[in-house]
Amino acid sequence: MSALLQSSLEPEAPESQIAMILQYRYGDGLVYLPKHNKSGTLYSEAKLRGFIDTEGYVTRKGRALIAQYKYL
Repeated sequence: MSALLQSSLEPEAPESQIAMILQYRYGDGLVYLPKHNKSGTLYSEAKLRGFIDTEGYVTRKGRALIAQYKYL
């Protein structure tokens, strides 16, 4: 099976996990993952799904996701 086909079959991470990654942002809006955090794949998925822009900043969609999960 090709890598492209295989990657399209992998399940998406739940938005709650992505919301946790987005919590690692600072006043400038840039997402900084701690060294001990091994969530590079979640970070990449967040970028692919539009929660983080190409420069690493939380997008409007990402801020809405954070607000949605903040009180759960």
